[in-house]
Parts: sequence; structure tokens; C-alpha cells
Amino acid sequence: MLTAHRQSLISSTVALDCFQRAPEVLRRIGDEDLTARVYSIAGEIARRSATQSAEFLGRAPELIARFHARRERQLGARDLSEGAGAARRLLERALALTALFAEKAGGLATEFLSAFARLPVAARLEDQLKLLDHTHAFLERGGGIALQYFQVAARVLALAGADGLARWTDLTWRIALQDNAAVYNFLKLTPGVLEALAQTHGPAARSLIRQVLEVVRQVSERSIALGIECFRSSPRALASATVEQFVQWAQSGLTLYPKDSRRAQAYYALETQASQQALRHMAGGVTLDRVSQTLRLYILGMTGRSVTIRPLNHLPDRMSVNDGQTIYLPAAIAEFGEEEADFKLYKVLAAHAAGQLEFGTYARDLPELIELARELRRAHSPGEEASTSEPVTFSTILALLPDRELAERLFTTLENGRIDFLLRHHYRGLRRDLDFVRHRMHQRRPPLEELSPADLIVEVLFRLALLGGVAEEVRHRLPHLVTLLENIVDRFIRRVDATVVDSLRATHLILQLLKGQGALREAEATSEQPAAEELKTEAEPEMGEQPVHPRVLTERRPRPTDRIEPFNFWIRRHRDVEDVEWEPMQESPFAEELEAQELEPGDQAFYYEEWDHELADFRTAWCRVIERPARRGARQFVQAVRAQYGPMISSIRYQFQLLRPEALQKVRGELDGEEFDLQAVIDYALDRQTSGRVSERLYVRRLRRQRDVAVSFLLDMSSSTARTVSPRSSRAGASRPSKRIIDIEKEGLVLMSEALEAVGDRYAIQGFTSEGRHNVKFYIIKDFDEKHSPEVEARIGGITYQNNTRLGAAIRHATARLMRQEARTKLLIVLSDGRPYDHDYGDARYAREDTKIALRQARMAGVIPFCITIDRESEVQLRDMYGEVGYTIIDDVLSLPERLPSIYRRLTR
Repeated sequence: MLTAHRQSLISSTVALDCFQRAPEVLRRIGDEDLTARVYSIAGEIARRSATQSAEFLGRAPELIARFHARRERQLGARDLSEGAGAARRLLERALALTALFAEKAGGLATEFLSAFARLPVAARLEDQLKLLDHTHAFLERGGGIALQYFQVAARVLALAGADGLARWTDLTWRIALQDNAAVYNFLKLTPGVLEALAQTHGPAARSLIRQVLEVVRQVSERSIALGIECFRSSPRALASATVEQFVQWAQSGLTLYPKDSRRAQAYYALETQASQQALRHMAGGVTLDRVSQTLRLYILGMTGRSVTIRPLNHLPDRMSVNDGQTIYLPAAIAEFGEEEADFKLYKVLAAHAAGQLEFGTYARDLPELIELARELRRAHSPGEEASTSEPVTFSTILALLPDRELAERLFTTLENGRIDFLLRHHYRGLRRDLDFVRHRMHQRRPPLEELSPADLIVEVLFRLALLGGVAEEVRHRLPHLVTLLENIVDRFIRRVDATVVDSLRATHLILQLLKGQGALREAEATSEQPAAEELKTEAEPEMGEQPVHPRVLTERRPRPTDRIEPFNFWIRRHRDVEDVEWEPMQESPFAEELEAQELEPGDQAFYYEEWDHELADFRTAWCRVIERPARRGARQFVQAVRAQYGPMISSIRYQFQLLRPEALQKVRGELDGEEFDLQAVIDYALDRQTSGRVSERLYVRRLRRQRDVAVSFLLDMSSSTARTVSPRSSRAGASRPSKRIIDIEKEGLVLMSEALEAVGDRYAIQGFTSEGRHNVKFYIIKDFDEKHSPEVEARIGGITYQNNTRLGAAIRHATARLMRQEARTKLLIVLSDGRPYDHDYGDARYAREDTKIALRQARMAGVIPFCITIDRESEVQLRDMYGEVGYTIIDDVLSLPERLPSIYRRLTR
């Protein structure tokens, strides 16, 4: 055999092993022609590596068997027999492409065949063949890029459909022509972006994705880098804006920053306040933040139900579980192009969302739901056991139905119709707004001939369930389908006692009736788009021929109308993505910043802006501060400090006790009180005898005075505090040992704790360190409402140096915590070496400017910041950074413990 001969040239042992396994390989594949193709591919791989060739021979039979098994598991027996020819053709094309991978990239052929075996079975044959054609074209860019394209494209096909895949492929090809590094990053981004759009926009996601890709294509024509940033930020943008606003925002960026690439990149990344304000203020539509309070009062007035209204980007991970008090609405609406009409649509959607809570859309573990789940498992998954830990909801039922995507769309429409009927029945005052929106929606329905068969069925159901019926023309063209769906709507939905279970049963019934009946064929005859089984592929080029570029393939495909159904915003799309066994790609070698670390149990994450002096703007939600309890150490540290500074501690406690106010203070000259003010009475008598003009303020009141101070100590725990300092020779330093800066700071905190316990001020001790903007660690050593205790002493003993100093983020978080304290005087004392630095904190000036702005923000919020630093060498930079607030530089670091209490007394006197 040629394969064995080529292997023997590199390794005779491998060649002999593969030759001996040939009968077993043939038995497992079960087809001589396919086996010959597999050995031919292995022979090509053997030109580069005998080991990789042997690995391919070992895995290929298993992968081919997996391909057949997945189809058998997903398709019924009848469908499987009818599709046998299609499966054979698809597999042969895949093996031809595998051979090209072997020729161009050796062992990557095995990885490609493995990815092919995981291809979604539900995809149409035409779409799968087109996917192979696109992958063939990408082989021009290299085997690695082609493999990554195929892996991601399979995901895109499941999430965005065939048309979305075509547009995305066109964009990917444009990027690949310019830069392999850029296309790598784009491929890496794609699954997460599309998943986010699918999760938050439900059944509208496919249409939305098409529009996003078109916008990104326009931006990419100006700059590939800007196009990728626009794509990356699209889920965030569309969580708070309409599609129209997103399009305007993206186009505006091209004119705002034609030459300033750095500002343009920050704009498309939605990192700056200016960019976010531009997105919100784009013309068109009504935003939720403007009308949420009005909508809440509207629902309260019409239904008597008090609800919380939140935007869709705050949806919980599992939308089928609701707290019964919160409704989720689009962040913006621009459906009708008129503010008044769009506001009425908001009112109707809010009423529908409140109706879902009232009429049980999110019901859990109803006996009827549990019984329906049992029935469906017996019918569709007889061997599958029910999960005992998960509640049974509408989502549970939908997961058990065949054709999950169509089932979800049918259920959404039916449930919307049920809620609409019940709202009209129970709340007649809503009818005017419901009728207005119904009339407007009637005017905006798409022509039926433009829809695919599945879309046409859902459209007819939508008109029957929500718009009151269909026109006579539609009834005449689709008599069987209209009659079928009309009977189901009347039987299950238009009843005052209908529940979510009725909507689910109606969904199941429609799926059953459509299969094999005339309604689907009727829909296919009406639609100008061919049904799945009628699709014929174009002439298929052999894999050895010159590939057709993805852009050409894209232009051949008709594209359906891009529209988003506003009533379907509430349900998350659970596409058949489980068919795609996604394997994450390796981390990009082009990443410039440290990734966010996973939170530990008990951690809390907070996000803060950061000032970019070059942009002259804030990068919003740029830094993640992770708040966590400080680790415990040994109490012996605190005990040793007390022993060393015993006399000084006694003196400090005495001095601070003098600052404690008297329990009661006499206030003279009051109109009433507990006793007379003797001097005021004498003055009263004299004035009456002389001038006759007297004061009635003759009393003394005793008022309780309190020292109203809250102070936050913020301790720098960066690695630079590990430096050891020696005592100055001018002082009696021979008897004082050298110490690390971090230990000196800790000693100062021990003395300050003693002082503050004596005076009674509320105080918190916090430390911080950082590893990039996503990982600013903020340790709570002692909180404001926590008493000084052995536990606190153990945490002080556990303080140690760690990483870097992202000072601005730490100051902002300390300020936010301090602002929650009810105190007249709020003081923030920062103990640092005065050198802010982090991996992605820009240059030295960037860090200083951000720190300066953070301190200014604290001062404007009513906090008194004061910085204590030990770096005399950088005094000019320190004056620039801290000049707007108080600061001091301590020359003799070892004197910090004894100087800290005196500094505090001066600040709070």
C-alpha cells in the first residue's frame, strides 16, 4: 500500500502497525471506497509525519461512525432512509476537503474531520455543502485559519442560520485578505458575540445578527480594527439602544474620528462616556430610562400590580425563572418611527409582561406541567430520565419538543395571544392601547410570499393569535393552514381559564399536525423560498478545483426580510446549539491585557470608570474591583507592636480621649428648656427697667454632642512595599532594625486602631493590589460597623505585599464605601509609596492623571482625601498628582507609626 510505503520511509514500526490494522479499519468503516479514501489521506499525511498519519488512521473510523450515529440519533428512521444519499454525498465532500487539509497542513486533517463529525445535523444539506466550500476557500489563508473558520462557522450556522452564516463569512473573508492576526481575533470573538445577541434578543436574534453584520461590514471598509471593535461591542450597544440607533451610532463614528484612530477605537469599543452618550442620544425611538416610571404607574393604575421594570440586559441567566415582581422590557423602541406610537407600544409590552406574571407564564412545577413533561419524554425521549433538581417550567417542555427552534417560536406566539386575550377580558381599560398597537402591527406585516415555509406558518399564527384574524385573501390562499391554526387558537388560547400548559399543548399539537399533513405543503407552495427537502444544490465543484470565494457564494443567496418582532422580546432563544460540540480555541497570542480572574466564594465585583487623559474622557466600567475579606494571619504581629510601642500607645490613647466630646453640652439662650439661664434672667430684668426691650430667650438646654467622623484607611499592598528601609543615621538608628515598608504601614495601623478606639470614631481598614484592570483586589481588614477584635488583629497580621498599584480604581471604591456612611466628616487616608503602576495602566502620566481625577471625584463627593507617601524622590510628580488634596511626604519611613496619629488629629480637629 502507498500509505505504508510512505510511512516506512519515516518509521518502519508505524508502517507495519498501520498495515496490520487495515482489515480492522475496513471492518469499522464498512465501505471499501471510503476506506480507500481514508488510506489515501493517511498517505498524504505520511509525507510529513508517520505518527500523525497513524493517528489519522486510528481516529478516522471512529469519526465516520460518530457522523452516522449523530444523524441516526437526531433523525427518524424514515428521514434517515430518505437522507442516506445526502449523507453519503456530504461525507464524500468532507473527505475530499480532508485530503486537501492533509496536503496543505498535514495532521490538521484529523482535527478537521473531528470538527466535521460534530456538524449540526439539523442544518440543511445545501448549507452544510456551502460551509465546506467556504472552508476550502479559506485554505488559501493557511490550514490553521481554515480549521478555525470551520469550527466557528458551524457555531454561526446554529446561531444565525444560513443567511447569517453567509454574511458573516463574507465579512470574515474581507478581514482575512488583510491580516491573519486580525481574522484570528475575529474568529475568537464571534461565538461569544453571537451567543450574547441570541440570548438577549430571543427569536429576533437571527434578523438582528444580519443587521449587525451589515453595519460591521460598513465600518470594516474604513478600518478592519474598528470593524472588529464595533462587532465586539454590539451586544452591549443593543442592550441599551434600538437597531436604528446602533446603525446611526456606528455610522457617526466614521465621520467623528476620520483620522484619530485611538479615539475611534475607544468610540467603537463603547469605552468612553462620549461614545455611550452618542449612542443613547441618537435620533429615533423611545428609551426605557425615560419612560420606566410612567410605565410602572401605568401598570399600577390599570392592574393594581406594583412591579419593578428593568432593561433586557439585566435578564437572569434563566428567563423561565422569574421573581414575580420584575418585568423586563427592551431598552429602547423605534418600531413605528413616531414617538407617541412607540410609547404606546411600550405600554402594551409592559402590560403583556405584567400579564405574564399575573397569568402564570413562569409557573413552576404545576401538576399539569409535570404530567406534560412525562408524556413528552415517553413520546420523544423514552430512555431519558427527568432531572429531579431542576424545576419544571415552559422551558423544560420546549426542550423536549422536536424542532426546538420552531417550537419556541410557536409557543411564544401562542402565549402572547393567550396573555393578550386575558388582558382584554380582565382589564377593559387596556383595550384602546391594545387595539392601537394591533392596528399598527397589521400595517407592518411582511408579504407572505417573501417568507420561508416555517416563517409563513408562524406569521399566520401571529395574525390569528394577536391581530384578531387573517384577511380573506390569506384564508383563500391557505385554507387548510388557516383552518388548522384557527381551530387550535380557539380551542386552547381564547379561553378565560387557559394556562401556560394550554399554550404548550397547542405548540405540541401544531408540530404534530404539521408533520406529514397538507398544511406544510400548502405553506411551501405559497412561499417563494424552497422548502428544505426541495432545495437543490448548485453544481458542486470538485475539491481539487479552484475554490469559489465566500463573497461570491454569499451574493448568490437570496436574503429574507430583516425584521424584528417586538412581542417576542421576552423569551430567550435556546437554539439547537447543543448539536455543536464547541471546543474553545487556544488563547490569542495577540492579547494585550491580563484576563479577568474568576471570583472566589464570597467575592463581590464592582466596576468603575477610568480617566484617559489622551482621550480627555472616562473609559466607562473599565476597572473591575474585587472586594473580598482579608486573609487571617498571626495575632502575634499586633501583640509585638503593642509590646514595642507600649508607652507611646498609652500616650496616644490619652491624647485621643481628650478629643472625645463631653456627653452633654449646655446651649444657652433658648426659648424653652430644663432650667433658667441665670445671666439671661438678670439681663431680662435690667432691660425691662431701662429700655423696655427684652429677650424671651431665658432658658438653658442640654444637648448631646457626638463626634461625627468616619475614616477609611486605604493601604497600598503592592510589591514595591516589600522594600526594606534602614533608620537614618542622624537619629538613634543603630538600635532600630531595618524593616519592610509593608510592616511599617501595619505598625502604623495598629497604633491608629488604638487611637480610634479611644476617640470612638468609626473607621475601616482596607488594602489593595492589582493585576490588570480586571483584577483590582480590595481587601476588607476591618469594616466600619465591625468592632476591633482578635479576628481583626489576625487580619492585620496577615497583610502582605502582592502585585501592582492601580490607585485610581482603589480610591474610587474606597470613596463609594465611605459615601454609604452617615457621618458629617468623611475622611479617606491613603498610605502608599506614591507610584501608581499596573500592567495595562498606560504610561506613568496616564496613571498619575487617573489618580488625580479619582481624588478630585472623592473631594467633589464630600470626602476629604489625604495621602501619606514615602517617596521624596518623585516630589514633583507627587505634587502634580496630590496637589489638589492634602498630602504629606514622610522622609523617615520608620517614624510613620508615631506620626500617623498626630496627622489624624490635625485632620479631624
